[in-house]
Amino acid sequence: MLSYLKLKSKIFYDELFSNLLFSGILAAYILLKAISNLAYGASHFIAFRSGIMGVVMYVVGMYAINLTSNYTDEKNQPFQIDTRVAKKGLVASAVYFLFLFTTIIDNLQRKSILSGTPILSFLPGYNHLTLIIGRLSQSISDIESFVQPEQIRNIILGNLFYVLIPFIIFKLLGYQFKGFFSLRYARASWPILCIYLIMFLTSGITIKKVWGFVYSLLYPALCEEFFHRGIIFRSASSIFKKLPIALLIGAIPFGLMHFPDYFFRIYEGNLLLSFSNIADLFLFSFLLAYGYKKTGTLLPWILVHALSDALYL
Repeated sequence: MLSYLKLKSKIFYDELFSNLLFSGILAAYILLKAISNLAYGASHFIAFRSGIMGVVMYVVGMYAINLTSNYTDEKNQPFQIDTRVAKKGLVASAVYFLFLFTTIIDNLQRKSILSGTPILSFLPGYNHLTLIIGRLSQSISDIESFVQPEQIRNIILGNLFYVLIPFIIFKLLGYQFKGFFSLRYARASWPILCIYLIMFLTSGITIKKVWGFVYSLLYPALCEEFFHRGIIFRSASSIFKKLPIALLIGAIPFGLMHFPDYFFRIYEGNLLLSFSNIADLFLFSFLLAYGYKKTGTLLPWILVHALSDALYL
């Protein structure tokens, strides 16, 4: 048992902390959380405690994944991508990310949160597509009062833009998606999955909350995990030998994707609060990406993501 712990601890250190980049990111997170808390009147102790506790929580979670993982290099074939294919895929995902980012700006404009003509109105057929999906979403919403039209719209557009179209594009580029939803080597996800499941169940179960989980599963969780972890992080991990670099490359677009909504809608122009909460997304992204690499399957991390989001609905 002791030799097993030593081996796993060495693997964990070599993967993450042997590279100063990962330690630097954690230090930057603590500093950003401290600055944010100090700006709102917290004491120095409380300000730094918030950041330190966040780092400890996510690092312990990643260590638990490493400790329980039974996914070895010999079983890693479904995760790995040929380097030449991965390089093309990383460039393609950067270009496609720009399109996804414009859909977020367009949505904020259509809600009148941002001024101006919706940016994708100039894309032939896009207005017609949103009109059809809007009518369909309203019809489905009319069946159950707790189902909001916007949620149905997000599920349809999200799976179209984040899952179906990327699946076709990257399949043509040579990506394989075998094992994406397998549970064969998912043992390493059990500690994290159980924690989030207990938090979800102990906060009370209602029909509305169950629907909140289903919605989170179908829209943010499935869509974001497929594109950000299943394509971007997986591509970066197949190109760069240093895991912290791959984690960072996967986390940057994930954080940027949330920035417009955080800055313009949730925090109404407060840059400090927006960045502070995006910092949390960075560490959450690290946890999910590390878990994906250690299990070779997205399914448990989609569930973790959905349970995490459902806690706040």
